Amino acid sequence: MLPPLNPLNLRRIAIADDSAPFAAAVAAYLAGLPGYVLAGEPASTADAVALVRAAAPDVLLLDLGAAPSRGAELIRTVKALPGAPAIVAMTLFHTPEAEQALMRAGADALLGKESFVSGLTVALERLFPEKVAA
Repeated sequence: MLPPLNPLNLRRIAIADDSAPFAAAVAAYLAGLPGYVLAGEPASTADAVALVRAAAPDVLLLDLGAAPSRGAELIRTVKALPGAPAIVAMTLFHTPEAEQALMRAGADALLGKESFVSGLTVALERLFPEKVAA
């Protein structure tokens, strides 16, 4: 179950990506989306877990880098936390096998970075249908 909306009715999104230019582009895109706010940009796996605990984002955008299989363990770790956020995994290597493995680990969506904008829009609409109706 997803956390309730905060008092300003904004969904909080954290970006965990080791590419500063990509994270900045994602943050800029999120700044233009009504109803969403940046919850933080952790620089490491440990920072991502700490941010989820401290800031309670509604969504964690998680870059899996060149090895989606290693991201599965982090997904399981985050999903085991109380009030765990939805996880939208991002990768350059979007394959059906990777998607199945990551979904089994607990990811709520998998996006190829090459189609980030359209993919994130679809994922957010699916996770938060009340935002579409609003």
